[in-house]
Amino acid sequence: MTLVLILIFIIAWKLGYLKNTLKNWDLKRIFWLMGIVFFTLATNYLVTVLVLKTQIISSVTSDTGMSDILGQLPILCQKYILGIIVPLSEELLFRSYIFGSITNKKVAFLISFVLFALVHTGFSWYLLPYLILSFIITWVYSKRNNFIESAIVHSSVNLFDGSAIKLLDTFFKLLPY
Repeated sequence: MTLVLILIFIIAWKLGYLKNTLKNWDLKRIFWLMGIVFFTLATNYLVTVLVLKTQIISSVTSDTGMSDILGQLPILCQKYILGIIVPLSEELLFRSYIFGSITNKKVAFLISFVLFALVHTGFSWYLLPYLILSFIITWVYSKRNNFIESAIVHSSVNLFDGSAIKLLDTFFKLLPY
């Protein structure tokens, strides 16, 4: 998988899809991304809780087949796949390639974020949380046309979503409502 990802990077670089990747990085941009990651995790949590409270679906997980396969791998391999391989390859495909290939940016935005969500969930009740997640990641990409920033948000959500759900669940249980 790593070799395939490296080959995809080389092709994307040669085709010019990574031209703004490491341009103008500073502390302000890093904090902006951290805020987006927190907002994305919190939004994902709240939408999931809302969907579960309304009993539209009964479990948080989707992609059960993939979860079963990943669950059999050592934890380090799981983190490597979910935190590096998957976000980088998906961001190259959905943001750099699909978004970057369509000249009308509004249409590119719509196709990129809806297609990303549909690929992950199909037409199911899981589509709502994925549409929100995908919208945020696509928005991050569209602000600066920078694949690395959307990959950082995507990777952070993949790596920290389970922990964030537990943390936010504990926090919201402390609130008097």
